[in-house]
Amino acid sequence: MEKRRGKSVGIAALILLTAIGAAGCANKEDGGEARTAPSQSSAAASGQASPSGPPASAVQSDGQSSGLRKVKDARGETEIPAEPRRIVDISGATEELLLLGFKPIGTANQDSLKPGEIPAYLQEYLADAHIVGNYARGEANLEQIAALTPDLIVSSAMFDQTYEQLSKIAPVYVIEDDPLSFAGWRNRLVQLGRALGEEEKAAEWQKGYDDKAKAVGERIRAAAGEDDFAVVVAFPNNLSVFSGTGLGDMLYGDLGLPRSPGIPAEGWGETISLEGLTKIDADRIFLQYAQGTEEELAGSVVWQNLKAVSGGHVYRLPNEEYYGMSFSPIGKERLLDVIAELVAPAP
Repeated sequence: MEKRRGKSVGIAALILLTAIGAAGCANKEDGGEARTAPSQSSAAASGQASPSGPPASAVQSDGQSSGLRKVKDARGETEIPAEPRRIVDISGATEELLLLGFKPIGTANQDSLKPGEIPAYLQEYLADAHIVGNYARGEANLEQIAALTPDLIVSSAMFDQTYEQLSKIAPVYVIEDDPLSFAGWRNRLVQLGRALGEEEKAAEWQKGYDDKAKAVGERIRAAAGEDDFAVVVAFPNNLSVFSGTGLGDMLYGDLGLPRSPGIPAEGWGETISLEGLTKIDADRIFLQYAQGTEEELAGSVVWQNLKAVSGGHVYRLPNEEYYGMSFSPIGKERLLDVIAELVAPAP
């Protein structure tokens, strides 16, 4: 297995990497399906009808694509199929491809807490996809990729050392931004939309997401008043507050909710001690926790005396189910409904 780790990653990325195991190798029959896309989930939590998303399905073909188009990627100008039918994604942009109507036959998107498995919320779209690596670790199984006979490989700078080998298998498109920039899904969606001729779908989906996030933010503010929020992330031997990444990016950026004083306004957030939470002492806390860590927190006098805890305003999101969802578009869009119901349940 070819492997290259990024030269440097932020602490938020390192927290995620501690939860990611080595890449698994799926052993499933390849259905050869070319294009499909999830529609945006019900916006019942926001009180609005769901915005229209990409089509639920598109023409399927078992053959190779015909015709090429010149596009610009991170390495300059390149040629890719005009209508790719068999995409392998090792860049981490599998969700963005799905939203544009392309169903990868191979992916390096693994469940961060269940190595070798497709994230549960994506299984309905990727049931036939093969896991061919781990994008966050810069791992890709070249033999598996070649065996899938792709007509396009979507890659990233994490795989620069294997670019020549990949390009002998199929044309390679390299996304322009850091694959470990977890807040970069918007740029990736726009880049891929432009490269694949689906710019309208990219813009349409982003608008639908932003409209829904705005409605959810308004609903929460109506219930919470002027209260501020903190995102506390608990893994064994690691406690953090998130600001510009994951759920923090959603709350403060997408929903426009107030950040608790003491939480960094810039960057991903920070690691913190339990005692350090007293300096933040948010009115309301979203707690993302690994198994066993919630009990440890609950047994602490410091935790019990926090304003949000004593006031009954702690919203619990088990990492196993929700952690990975907060870093990419399909997961974020679904998480909006969960967040809304936790803070402002529908009557």
